[in-house]
Amino acid sequence: MLFNSVQFLIFFVVTIIVGNLLKNRWQKFFFLIASYYFYMAWQPASIHCELPAESGFKYLTDRLYCDFSINPYIAILLFSTVVDYFAALWIEKKEDGDSLRGYLLLLSLLVNIGTLGFFKYTDFLLGVINDLHLLGDYQFAKQNIILPVGISFYTFQSMSYTIDVYNRKIEARKSFLDFSLYVAFFPQLVAGPIVRAETFFRDLDFRLQVYKEHIEAAFALILIGFTRKIVFADNLGRVVDLSFANYQNLSPIEIWTGALAFGWQIYFDFAGYTDIAIGVARLFGFQFNPNFNFPMSCRNIADHWSKWHISFSTWIRDYIYIPLGGSRVSNIMYVRNILITWLFAGLWHGAAYHYVAWGIWQGVMLLGHKYYSDTSMAKFLNASGGWLYDLFARILTMFCLSFGFIMFRAESMEKAIPMMKALVFIQENDVPVLRWMNYRFGILLLICFIASYYFSKRQIPTLLTGNWMKYSLFVVVNVLMLLLFGVTESQNFLYFQF
Repeated sequence: MLFNSVQFLIFFVVTIIVGNLLKNRWQKFFFLIASYYFYMAWQPASIHCELPAESGFKYLTDRLYCDFSINPYIAILLFSTVVDYFAALWIEKKEDGDSLRGYLLLLSLLVNIGTLGFFKYTDFLLGVINDLHLLGDYQFAKQNIILPVGISFYTFQSMSYTIDVYNRKIEARKSFLDFSLYVAFFPQLVAGPIVRAETFFRDLDFRLQVYKEHIEAAFALILIGFTRKIVFADNLGRVVDLSFANYQNLSPIEIWTGALAFGWQIYFDFAGYTDIAIGVARLFGFQFNPNFNFPMSCRNIADHWSKWHISFSTWIRDYIYIPLGGSRVSNIMYVRNILITWLFAGLWHGAAYHYVAWGIWQGVMLLGHKYYSDTSMAKFLNASGGWLYDLFARILTMFCLSFGFIMFRAESMEKAIPMMKALVFIQENDVPVLRWMNYRFGILLLICFIASYYFSKRQIPTLLTGNWMKYSLFVVVNVLMLLLFGVTESQNFLYFQF
């Protein structure tokens, strides 16, 4: 069920009306059933109702979905929920010195990582074995395992709960209903943000009131989320698809435009989704933390990652980077910690070599920034460089990020490498260097950069609070943009594939 669909609009209206009529446990139970329905409304990519399987396990899954609208992958979500619920309860009961606590945590991690690994990494690992010829001439066949939607998000969310219980940061939740709702709550179920247990249970226990100003703020978030997705992301997707499909016939400037367009596309797409998710959750009395804070106009890579996919970047910081030792180690160990953390980040996004390369590139950029920031030149320029150095730093950051955008979007490193060469004007074709047939999108990207810088200094809710004229103008402008420039065909959000 897409946020940008009529089906979701009907679902949302019914859920919020019925939910507000119910109280206490009945309300929680209804929200849980609604969340499971929301998840089961997704049609798995492996199921084709017009050509269902005729026998075997796939016949059963096809019939469950096509005849009864039951998504078979709901069983994986339920399995993860049950395991982590009981594991956390038993972990809390055991004394700190009891080795069983560690085994229970290991069980939770193995179930979640094992499940995620099977669906997401089986084909990749078999491909690595094939590429390295570890079994001689024997080659594994591609298994074509379908990735259940949202599994990368809800497994991480559930794991963070168990780890926090193990570290005595939070208490294990006694109510299975409460914990199930935490894992499955529909606004953030399939594409984040990754919500921490203490945040969710705080609002579940002491539900926030929803007054007029909260409805206005939530509606503004939802509206800007739809604008980001339908107007900007989906339109930019057209030039992105053309650029990556026909890169052999493009000039360096046109490839630059395509690479930058993808960076902005995935930003608008994912930030739009989380804006809608956070706005919807607020209407139900939950206040989730922002997941993006205008990261596309930052002056360095560290600042960029402090504002991009914040729930994920803080997750890998708290549960991977810091346990490895963080920055309070020797230089060699610090480099190791950064590279391991960002290698993990790359693999989380996808099971392919180009995602591995993307993750390592993020780590290399962060290391470069760290060591440059310690130099006397960096300190002098930061203090005395003025607006010119500030602008140069922001452009350089976007320049470096563009190589990562290509690695992330390209289907393989074989495609990514010639495109990245073009970014430094090393061509493999005879197209004129200065040809710029997609210049209109280049102008749009410049406007996006300027607007992002402006709004990064002036948050949208602050601009609208208490001023009905500004709020009305904001609504009218966004609605007009949706009507005039919105892509009418419903498009999947990009992060559903992760």
